[in-house]
Amino acid sequence: MTDDKRLRCCHEMHIQAQPVDDPNVPPLLYGQFRGWWAHGFEGSPVQAWLATDDGGDPVGAYLLELPHRENLANAFGHLMVAPHLRRRGAGRALLAHMAGAAALADRKLLMGFTRIGSPGTPFAKATGGQAGLLDTRRILDVDASLRERLPALRASAESRAAGYSLRYWPGVSPEDLIDGICATYTAMGDAPHDDNFEPASWDAGRMRAAEERVIAQGTRMHSIAAIEDGSGEVAALTQVNVDPGRPQWGWQEITAVISLHRGHRLGLLVKVAMLDLLAGHEPELRHMATYNADQNKHMVAVNTQLGYHVTDYFQSWEHEIASARALAS
Repeated sequence: MTDDKRLRCCHEMHIQAQPVDDPNVPPLLYGQFRGWWAHGFEGSPVQAWLATDDGGDPVGAYLLELPHRENLANAFGHLMVAPHLRRRGAGRALLAHMAGAAALADRKLLMGFTRIGSPGTPFAKATGGQAGLLDTRRILDVDASLRERLPALRASAESRAAGYSLRYWPGVSPEDLIDGICATYTAMGDAPHDDNFEPASWDAGRMRAAEERVIAQGTRMHSIAAIEDGSGEVAALTQVNVDPGRPQWGWQEITAVISLHRGHRLGLLVKVAMLDLLAGHEPELRHMATYNADQNKHMVAVNTQLGYHVTDYFQSWEHEIASARALAS
């Protein structure tokens, strides 16, 4: 079986499991899935494993990310089992195997997440996982009602944002803004996170590696930055990803404001400007999905103003790798 065939088996399991594991959004199309499993979320080294039965039919799979700068004691895993083969021990065996692979890289903790209400949540608890931060997914309906609200929201944001200009670009980061864009990514480090998670510090090399995922996925990335007029500094950034194979859905990536520029409603400004822009660039867009930790009160308030509604909660989990390996015995 070629690597592409193995990856397509993993993608097929992802599609089959979606109605049970994550029913409120569509499954990833193959290009987006391939980009994720080949490059990880931040360009970290990854391992992808497929388990088959004696006849060669897929049983389950996992993706393991091994950060090489921060989180050197941590590994990040995503595990799935074919829906019709669950509750037969495959999940435990895969988790133990994943923990073993992480141990070979000298990791101590295995981190992941599950959707509250999915079978993954009781599985994580039953296998010794320790619950961490709770994330919330919200979805915005991109409709006539939103269009009617945007002008007033933009005026409200602009009233506090004098001295800043907006700049849009498609695709990868422009060279003249790369350092400022990296600074906004690094600024995400003060957002709520689990105690054992180390936020990333970004530079141009890391950014370009992460952008390889977007290129591999074949998706359309839209970015808007708020630039301080006097200094030319990137003060805020928002990015949205749209798969051309499913243009009805937009996926909110980063929205961040540099700490020195907070208090000017720049988070609201760039998000409203993005929605205005997408009306022209992505006319088929009907839904936008975003994720926030419940403790991130400011961004939650911004999303509430825009009209996002809660659809799902996601629980982060930590497994001690030594204990997870023992599941195989």
